[in-house]
Order: sequence, then C-alpha cells, then structure tokens
Amino acid sequence: MKKLQMHIPCSPENIADIVLLPGDPARAKLIGEKYLEKGKLVAIYREFVTYTGFYKTIRITVTSTGIGSASTAIAVEELINIGAKVLIRVGTCGGALKKAIKAGSIIIPTASIREEGTTKEYLPPEFPAVADFQVVDALIKSSEKFNYRYFVGINRTHDAFYGQSQNLKRWGSIYLNPRMKNWDYPLISSEMECAPLFLIGTLRGVKTGAVLAVNANPEPLKEIMEEKFRFDVPASKIQTKEAKASVDRAIRKKEAVCDPPAGGRL
Repeated sequence: MKKLQMHIPCSPENIADIVLLPGDPARAKLIGEKYLEKGKLVAIYREFVTYTGFYKTIRITVTSTGIGSASTAIAVEELINIGAKVLIRVGTCGGALKKAIKAGSIIIPTASIREEGTTKEYLPPEFPAVADFQVVDALIKSSEKFNYRYFVGINRTHDAFYGQSQNLKRWGSIYLNPRMKNWDYPLISSEMECAPLFLIGTLRGVKTGAVLAVNANPEPLKEIMEEKFRFDVPASKIQTKEAKASVDRAIRKKEAVCDPPAGGRL
C-alpha cells in the first residue's frame, strides 16, 4: 500500500474506510465542519479537499473530486490506494431527465452510461459502470426512513457541460419509436462524475454508490425528443428552498453506510 498520495495528498492514517465524495470543495468543507463530529481538515490541494471526522462513532472521510470524470478517477484511485473501502458520491445532477422528478428530489443511480473519456482508458465502453447493490439498497432504505422523495434508475455521465444537445438526444431515440415510446425507460439523470467511480470501484473490489440532489427544474428527455421542450445546454441551478434542501438530504443519507439495514456496517 502506497503512503502519501500525489494529488489528495493523504496517508492511510488520514483516511476512514467510508469516504463521501462531493464534487464541490466547499461542500466537502460543509460536510466536514457541520455534519461530522470532530471533523478535521486533513489535506487541501487543487480541487481535492479532505476532512476526516466521526458520525455516531463511525469514522468518515469526505474528499471533493472537482468537476468531471478525470479528476474523480484520480481521487478514487488514490483513496483506494490508502484504504478506502466504501466510496459514495454526494453530488448534484441539475435537472433530471423525467418530468416527474422535481427539484428537491433525490436520485440513486444503479448504473451509469459511460459517455465520457476517462473510463475508456480503462476498458471499452461496452463494459458497464455499475453501483454496488448493497450500497444502493442502503441508500434506498435511508430515503424511506427519512421519507425523502427519491428515484432509482440509470444515470448518464458525460464530459462537456456546454456540449451539443444532440449528445443527450441520442439517448432519447426510444421515445420516437411507436412500439417503445411508452415504456418505462429508466434513464433518469445526467451528471459528470459517477461512471469512473462505479467502474474503478468494480475493478478494484470496493463498494461504490451515489446519491444525487436534484437542484434544477426537469429537463425531460421524452418532451425534448418530441420537441415539446426547448433544450440547448443544462439550465442553471435554482435557489428555491426545496432545491437547496435536496443537497442537505443527499448529505444526510450518510446514515445509510453507518446504520445500514439488515444489521452491521457495509
């Protein structure tokens, strides 16, 4: 096991088995100082801010990944190098891809489309990026415990926030097929970090998952395909009370890994 990591930079003694992964360094600070007991700043370098503290006597680390798959892969690799066993992204997904998923909701991805470049340097795109089923189940149970509005389905991870809308539309072609247009298509969200987390976790034998706060109005893929909804680049996040609350809900679901169902820690 390597010691001090190149980008985090942390050593094994700095890191807990359970790691939360927000994208935003400010959210790492928020979790470390507000939601963890005895949260201590361990390291700060570039986009990677790391705190370690306790929740109900369980030691937890939080490390920000920055925006995008490349920096997420670096953080995940280096955290696993020094002992991380369960890694959960605590992120946002902007507007969800279904009309029914309003701001304030929580999304729990079961898997992610690998529409980004980083994971293609690991394996061909046909290999799936899948979350650990125990983590997904624990996150679902936690949502039900708190009575949060949540949705479970497939996420899309991509690279270019300001990329062409056609890149998203190609995943909605099912809605233009008369035989398939009313199927319960499970693609429900789009963001920029889940795929490398899921893929690297699978390859390295650790548990991974994600909980995504919906903090923008829906960008419904079906209506986009039917030209009932104008879409170019993702809408800016909104600042309503409900949208802001979704981030808090996502963070509070750390209880899922500390108090999982069926007894015992993950």
